[in-house]
Amino acid sequence: MIDPIADTDLRLRLYLPLRWLVMLRWLVAAAVLAGGLLNAFLLHWYPQYLPLLLCGLFILAYNVMLWRLQRLKLRPMNLVSLAWFHILADLVLLTLLVLCTGKAASPLVGFYVFHMVFASLLLSPLAAYGCAAIAIALFAGCLLLMHDWPGDRAGLLALAGWSLTLVFTVYLTSRITGLLRRNYAQLQRRSRRVRDLLEHLRRQQDVMIQHEKSVTMGHMAAGVAHEIANPLASMDSLLQLMQRSPKHLTPDKIDLLRQQIDRIKIIVRQMTDFAHPTEYQWKTLPINELIESGLELVRFDRRLGKIKLERQLCSRNCPVRVQAHAVQQVMVNVIVNALDALQQTPDPCISIRTECDGHGPSIYIADNGPGISASARGELFEPFFTTKPVGQGTGLGLTICSRLMRQQGGYIELTDTTGRGATFHIKLPPPPEVKCE
Repeated sequence: MIDPIADTDLRLRLYLPLRWLVMLRWLVAAAVLAGGLLNAFLLHWYPQYLPLLLCGLFILAYNVMLWRLQRLKLRPMNLVSLAWFHILADLVLLTLLVLCTGKAASPLVGFYVFHMVFASLLLSPLAAYGCAAIAIALFAGCLLLMHDWPGDRAGLLALAGWSLTLVFTVYLTSRITGLLRRNYAQLQRRSRRVRDLLEHLRRQQDVMIQHEKSVTMGHMAAGVAHEIANPLASMDSLLQLMQRSPKHLTPDKIDLLRQQIDRIKIIVRQMTDFAHPTEYQWKTLPINELIESGLELVRFDRRLGKIKLERQLCSRNCPVRVQAHAVQQVMVNVIVNALDALQQTPDPCISIRTECDGHGPSIYIADNGPGISASARGELFEPFFTTKPVGQGTGLGLTICSRLMRQQGGYIELTDTTGRGATFHIKLPPPPEVKCE
């Protein structure tokens, strides 16, 4: 069974070097053609200039073919075959160029080393040693055919040294590339583990958010039951009246029943959207509308009826582009925390104020409760830190609020306050197309 990850790694390892070889070969072909023309009309270093020109044209021809092949979506094993063709074609052409430019004394003999480097980068170590053997056989065979085999000891030692140089180049490059590939494989594995951990962390954060919503809805449960009980009682009274006297079944009574049903639907939809929004959609809406939609949810908490709620909303009503459900959850969490803090406070009050400046609108939620100590402020947004008694809070609410606000491009902070109470500043970015002045 083929490992798709291994196939992907092989494709990435081969594709870019092969593409780079094609680009480099354009320069080589241009250099060979330019050298052949200079030799023919100006330098006259080598008597046979036509083979040089033919080699340059042949390099151009098969490079065009390789360039077109690499534009196709080849499978990894086909890329390996293509890499072999790259190396072998270049070795054959290099051998022909060496024969045209001085044979064993050619200045191009050293270029075999580069092809050993390419073979070690593209192929397995065993295949790279095979390329070295092919290069040595091509060069030695041509020397024999051209009757230019070295007859003295110095020439034989030079040929042996050149052959060992190719083998050592393959050995050294293979060791380096093997180490680099192992390091790359380790990085890939670690990267996959990090992605898996981030995905796991994201799922855990979603669970934490749902947990905090459940806690908040628990506070609201009594208020929701009361809100639904009122229209249900009205509907029950109307139905009893119509049951005793069917003549009272009039269109206005039916409309009244429908109004009560719609009221229940709105309450259920508000709670459902808060608990399980289908998706956090980005919307552009006025800041005051965002505030009112958040307060619509908090009104279900019956503790709010015992508290004075003040609104100081900015008259300019700057627009914001946010994920409304996320910001509503931040507001609800902060206000529920304020309600918890105001349980023992005489004349409890919560103030909600908005401001619009050149950096975007701000929401300030303040209470006149006991406040937050200086020692607790530094840890306020840390996970699992809470000032509530054991069993009455998880310490996740403000941590989630901070994360949600960063996703909006804003932030939440506790502002410096004098006297009693706490004030939270929720900063929102303006829409990109709108400038708040």
